[in-house]
Parts: sequence; structure tokens; C-alpha cells
Amino acid sequence: MAATRLQGVISPLISLVIFILGHGLMSTLLTMRLSAEQVDAQAIGLVSGAYFAGLVLGSFANARLIIRVGHIRAYAAYASLICTLTILHGLIVDPWVWAGLRLLGGFATGGLFVVLESWMLVSSTPANRGKLMSLYMILLYGALAAGQLLLKVVDPMMLVPFALCAMAASLSVIPLALSRVAMPAMIQPQKVGFLELFRLTPAGMWSSMTSGLILGAIYGLLPLFFTDSGYPIERVANMMAVVILGGMCLQYPIGRISDRFDRRLIIGVLAALLSVIALLMAALPAPQPQWLMTGLIFLFGGLAFSIYPLSLSHACDELKPDQVLSANQGLLLSYSLGAMIGPVLAPTAIHLFGPQGLFAYFCLCGVLLTLFLVWRQRVRAPVPLAEHQQFMPVPPNTPMSAELEPRPDVELAEPQGQTS
Repeated sequence: MAATRLQGVISPLISLVIFILGHGLMSTLLTMRLSAEQVDAQAIGLVSGAYFAGLVLGSFANARLIIRVGHIRAYAAYASLICTLTILHGLIVDPWVWAGLRLLGGFATGGLFVVLESWMLVSSTPANRGKLMSLYMILLYGALAAGQLLLKVVDPMMLVPFALCAMAASLSVIPLALSRVAMPAMIQPQKVGFLELFRLTPAGMWSSMTSGLILGAIYGLLPLFFTDSGYPIERVANMMAVVILGGMCLQYPIGRISDRFDRRLIIGVLAALLSVIALLMAALPAPQPQWLMTGLIFLFGGLAFSIYPLSLSHACDELKPDQVLSANQGLLLSYSLGAMIGPVLAPTAIHLFGPQGLFAYFCLCGVLLTLFLVWRQRVRAPVPLAEHQQFMPVPPNTPMSAELEPRPDVELAEPQGQTS
């Protein structure tokens, strides 16, 4: 039984790494190509925002399809769609067409993450779920960073990098296709309305939305900042990898610190520090010394990527155990709305202030979140430390992430007997 469960966990993790290698390359590749085609920042932001719009639709709308046809069939269908859409990006270079393709691609990617995370859920046990989540996070961000480095060996003006991304999506089907696992039977969590969540945990909801405003612009527009600042493609790849590695390395230590304090205070401190670093990035003349840029970008990524999992942990502290899964859906939706809006808003600052305007935008987001959290600490008492749930780093991908977390008092259903 233990060997079967281990095999069930390994297959989705291998598929995750293969897919994310191409996915990480694709996200930066699109911005680089549009920049080389002299497309304005507003259109680039629209393309990025369309992806997140599709991602949130896929995360919530695809679960029924997956349950109906099975994990493997659903994954194969989504991967095939992503493969086709990726090739179309290389054949038709037009920002409006790409926005539509990214919307569909985001929808399919949301479905892939639902399959992978639910597969890991049913293949794990409550005893090993915490270690599995940590391994999942390391592989996810590690593969995402490695995908950035592939930019060094491809020409964004050719079809080849798009073909590589398509191949990664297609090849990721193989580990799952060669495995069998019982279908997960999800419990029905207590339904908590989206607006009700703003009343129950306003700090959690606004923090997650601000995280989306920042990360959506990082994924979609940070490569544009580097290219417009005169960085060669090799250094752009390095910097994008560094910002992601910063997020991977700093989330857990920051989260464990938050277990000992009011999480609103920690999130506010993160937002304030992020604002300071962003202000430095906006004020320093380009190009900065490599050691300075690398250090600042590493810290910036660590702060930016830590806000969402802290906001989810804070929400879990404030809510009842049977509301946690529904709260994860609400915070993910709040994050996704921010990630849709951020890449569309940030180009306004770029238009006004040049490439450094992107970091002026980040600074403004951090300042507004800091002020909001300071106000919330004045009007609502902190959650007692004895009632804090243990922090776990969670990627803003699907609501399944909440079920992968080993939070106490949250019971999960056993898998059904049928296989996919």
C-alpha cells in the first residue's frame, strides 16, 4: 500500500516538473517577443492579464469535467490544447490574438493544476502531506526558475522556443499515462460567499488581491523592465530566475516567523520592505551593478511571493475549520482578480515614468497594503497566538492546495475505489 501511494505521488510530481519547465519559459518568452516586436506595454499587460483570467476560470470550472472523464483523460486533453495553443503563438504574432490564446491557455493550465494537485492529494496521507507540500513547492519554483534559464539557449524570434514549450506540455502526459490511482472523493466544504469573506477576513482578502496585483505584473512585465533597461537576453533570464528563487527560498522562514506574531503585522512589514526595495529600484540609474541588482531582485521576489501564503494562513487563523477550503477558493479568486488587473494597470506607470515606472507601481501597491493593515490592526484585535495554524507555503494555483495542507481539524474524504 505504501509503495502504491509513493508511486502515485511521484508521477504527478514528474509531470509537474516537465510541464513547468516549458510553462516558465513561455511566460517570459511572450513578453520578450512582444517587446522585440515593438508592442506597447499596455498590450503586453493585456496578454498577461488574459492568462490569469483563464487560469481562475479553469481552476474552478474544470473540476466537474475531471471527475466525469477521469484524471488521465482530462490531463491529456488539457495538455493537447496547451500544445496547440503554444504553437499558434509562434505562427501568429499578434497581441490581440495572443490575448485570446492566453485566455484559453490559462483555462487549460488551471485544469492541469487541478488534476496534478488532486492526484497528489489522493496519493498522500495526512502524515506525509506537509512534506509533500514542501516538495511540491520546491519543484514548482525550481522548475519555474529553470525554465527562465532556457531563454539563454533559444532565439525568441524563432518558432523553436514555442515548439519546446509545446513539447514540454505534451511530454508531461507520459508519467501520468503510465500510472493508475484512485479517484479522489472531495468533501463539500461549508460555503462562504466571496463578499462574506471580505467581512470575515478583510486583511486576508485584500492582502491576497494585492499579491495578485504584484505577481501578475512580475510575471508579465518584469522581463520588459529588464529589456527596456538595456539588459541582454542572458541577463534577463538570470534575473527572472533570481526573483523566482527568492520567492522559493524566503517563503518558509518568513512564514515560520509569522507563526509567532500577528500575521497582519508581518504582512505589513513585508509590504513596507517591498515598497522600500521597489523605490530603490525605481530611483537607481540603470544599469545597476550586477551584484546589487541580483541582491535586490532576490529580496524583492522573496517578499512578493510570501504575501499570498501569509494571507491564506491569516484567513485560516480567523475562520472556522470547516470554512478553510471555501476560504481558499475565495482568496484564490481575490488573488486572480488582482493578477488580471495588475498587468493592465502597471503599464500606466511605465508610460508616465519609463521602465522604472513598473517599480513605482510596485511601491504604490506595497504602501497601500501597509496602510490598510495598520488600520486593520487598530480596529480588530489580533488572533491569539494559541489559535494560529502552522504556516505552510501555498502556491496560488488551485483550491486543491488547501486540501494538500495538513491543517488540523480539516477532514478529507477517502479516495473512491475506481481508477483513472
